[in-house]
Amino acid sequence: MRTRLAALLFFFVPAIAFAAGERAVEMENKPLPPLPALEGDWAGWATAHLPLRDEAVRANVFLTESLFGHAPAYGFGYPRVIEGTDGWLYFGDDVTEACGQKRPIAETIEALRRLGERVEAAGKRFVFTVAPDKTTVSPQWLPSRFPGRDCLRKRKEEFWTALREADLPWYVDLRAPLERLQRTTGRPAYWRTDSHWTDHAAATYAAELARVLDPALAAGTRLEFTGREPREGDLGPLLGSPREETIDRHRLDRTGAALYEPKTVLIGDSFTRNSMPWLRPYFANLTYQRNDGPVTWYDAETVIVEIVERHLVGGSSPML
Repeated sequence: MRTRLAALLFFFVPAIAFAAGERAVEMENKPLPPLPALEGDWAGWATAHLPLRDEAVRANVFLTESLFGHAPAYGFGYPRVIEGTDGWLYFGDDVTEACGQKRPIAETIEALRRLGERVEAAGKRFVFTVAPDKTTVSPQWLPSRFPGRDCLRKRKEEFWTALREADLPWYVDLRAPLERLQRTTGRPAYWRTDSHWTDHAAATYAAELARVLDPALAAGTRLEFTGREPREGDLGPLLGSPREETIDRHRLDRTGAALYEPKTVLIGDSFTRNSMPWLRPYFANLTYQRNDGPVTWYDAETVIVEIVERHLVGGSSPML
């Protein structure tokens, strides 16, 4: 009887909620998926669009934290969000990717090498960079114990060692500049409640690309502090409880500065998407494309590819 009642509630409550006007909301650090093709992932689409799903997640988080003292685990058994000290949140996919590798790191490095060779063989200038995980650059607020901690550390060390030893000629390091930014400013390079880096770190990303493309682009570039404001991070909703923090805001002033003239295609993920206000002012002709879908660079003179660390550690990047 109880099982039958639970099944009825599961199937009919969302339907009743939909009829009453309830609609699904974005929850997983990405937009709601569009209607799939006939042979597409209908189960994933239906799950993402389930009315009251956010309320169910919030209730699950509350019960799990009340009973067990940590956020609920999904997928491989690792939490979607790791709750650290001082209100810091970390994206659980860092752990899920590292501990559930889809391909060895050596194969990933070789795939990167082939990608660079392919772009250069087409007569393009190629630049590649990695957006480091928050758990790599700002790990000091991680809890002392959490599921997957050991394999996360092991696989990260393996990846960064392999990348360094590969000596890829077109690779631009962002990890060292971000760690240096934290030391010199005394402020984290990543937001406390978000999986992404701060305005200042995004500007550092843009400046490092510009430095490699043409050192002269640094002239006439000023990063201006514009004030502080509240911001809701992308990790709170995954816990079913939005978290807000007060952040520093900046803007890039390149009025009258030189631009990078070659037609450029910049292929990246959410780190690049969020960094576009600091990237675009360096380029005369820049096109952004997502790295998890079809890409084209046939008419570009320069091709830049950014991939977040977790997708390389886990071997899950669609580009490879």
